[in-house]
Amino acid sequence: MNIHLIEQSNNFVKLQDNMWESGWWKLDESKAQKLIGGEIYFHRKRQEPSFYGGMIVGYRVEQDGQNQGRIIFRLQHSQSCRNVRTDKLGWSKQMKIIGLGH
Repeated sequence: MNIHLIEQSNNFVKLQDNMWESGWWKLDESKAQKLIGGEIYFHRKRQEPSFYGGMIVGYRVEQDGQNQGRIIFRLQHSQSCRNVRTDKLGWSKQMKIIGLGH
């Protein structure tokens, strides 16, 4: 499964070479679990190509503060996840998940 997200705040934290975290996403943990191994794409707007992305290698749930309960994805950056477009169908608020079984 892959996920496209609208990211306008640049909430990225570098963990080590080519490994980053992005948060805080309002998403069920069960969906986050299924996204591990998939690709993540960050867009400024729905109709613009992605400006960043990579492979999801894990996630954690924020434990404290105003973002408590939200998902923080850990990703390995991939150049192939830049300049990727997705059609306007399937977006829900600030995200679009592709490949989720119904």
